[in-house]
Amino acid sequence: MAAPDRKTFEAAASWYVQFQSQPPTAAERHAWQQWLNGDPSHQAAWNQMEQLQRSLGSLPQNLTRRALSATQQRRQVLKWMLVLGGTGYLGWNVQQHTSLGNVWADYRTRVGERRRIELAEGTRIDLNTGTAIDVLFDGYQRLVRLREGEVLIHTGKSGGQTPFYVETRDGRVQALGTLFTVRQMPDSTRVGVLEDRVSVSPGDTPARDKLLSAGESADFDRHTISHNQPYRQTQAAWVDGQMIVLNARLGDVIDELARYRPGVLQCDPASSRLRVSGTFRLDSTDAVLANLQATLPIQVKYFTRYWISVKHIG
Repeated sequence: MAAPDRKTFEAAASWYVQFQSQPPTAAERHAWQQWLNGDPSHQAAWNQMEQLQRSLGSLPQNLTRRALSATQQRRQVLKWMLVLGGTGYLGWNVQQHTSLGNVWADYRTRVGERRRIELAEGTRIDLNTGTAIDVLFDGYQRLVRLREGEVLIHTGKSGGQTPFYVETRDGRVQALGTLFTVRQMPDSTRVGVLEDRVSVSPGDTPARDKLLSAGESADFDRHTISHNQPYRQTQAAWVDGQMIVLNARLGDVIDELARYRPGVLQCDPASSRLRVSGTFRLDSTDAVLANLQATLPIQVKYFTRYWISVKHIG
């Protein structure tokens, strides 16, 4: 079988971006199938596309950021297909890392994996899905650098007066004897406090520090900090492998579930507006989707194992 050329890779990338933007219609699915069957190299290119899909949650965030134009997205996908597929490096443990830049992180989790680590001075850190961190403890500070993903931190008591920080690309969070979560979002950092207090410092305007107390959360970027929002214990239920929601938008639930499985999981605007309540197991996302389909007017369609769309019916 002839290896796919650049033109074939470009076609596969175009199909991917087209179907990522919205669930495919019957006509689009038929056209894609005709293209797929048109040449063995098309199937080979799509097979590599599916391998890339399995790593989407582990590749850089801007690969799937919706703010990118279709042309930019296609170029991003094509770049990774050529680099990881066309040059034979696709099997190089890509799925093990939250991004290629996080290969050397001290601790990391794959998409769908959770992990707990305990440090020598008693600090406990829970890593959520697709997370990578570095840990630097010396005589001046205890520092956790969050490269990607989300952590829940229970600071240890034997650190004495040595300050404890979590650093993200947006700034720093200082623990003040506390239990708290930090999540790296695409364009900001989200902090939620479960016990005691934390201090939040944007990277470019550290003078704008803000204190958050138990039951509060806020988002911040390098310049600003949002208004405080309520933060409930249930929002950290991922530590126990659960997602607990009450009258939440289905679109938000689907977005959250998508963090715990490789590939693409999306829903159309009509289904995203539906409301849902319940407790869902994060390690059984297929079962969750089946349960949602049984209780809501939606159809869950598996375009491939790694490409799922949720569509409103009725």
